[in-house]
Amino acid sequence: MALKQPIKTTTNAPAQSTDTAAALHLPPPQTFDILPALYELLARVDKHQNQTSLPGEPEGYHTLEGAPGDIGATYSKSNPSEHQQPLNPKDLPTAALEIKGLIRNALREVEKLPDVDRDVEEQEEEIGELEERVRRQREMLRGLAEVAKGMEGRLGG
Repeated sequence: MALKQPIKTTTNAPAQSTDTAAALHLPPPQTFDILPALYELLARVDKHQNQTSLPGEPEGYHTLEGAPGDIGATYSKSNPSEHQQPLNPKDLPTAALEIKGLIRNALREVEKLPDVDRDVEEQEEEIGELEERVRRQREMLRGLAEVAKGMEGRLGG
């Protein structure tokens, strides 16, 4: 079965390195680590929702410690006073700009990956061609094994 179009994958070229990630120049995993930042942002909104005023405190003074349902109390990747300040939901779009930047960066890195522009049909066609190639190679190996057995019988080994 002849290939109708050249295979565009980089996996057909002989790899100079055994490390697949190094051969493909994959971005570091931290590029796609968006969930902790998103969780922290949402925890700040949750803190705003769960602020409680203690009796005897001046109006507008709230405590964050021991607030019921405080999901942000257990996670902070850096200085807790910097990132765990309560966030009013109306300020969420502005605070989400950093996360949007992380997402845009991750999307740019995904677009750089090989074959990301191929559709499912192209990939299925290539898989079928590769499976046919493997089938032919196995047949050839079986034929070579039979020849080797015949030669072994003739040589008396």
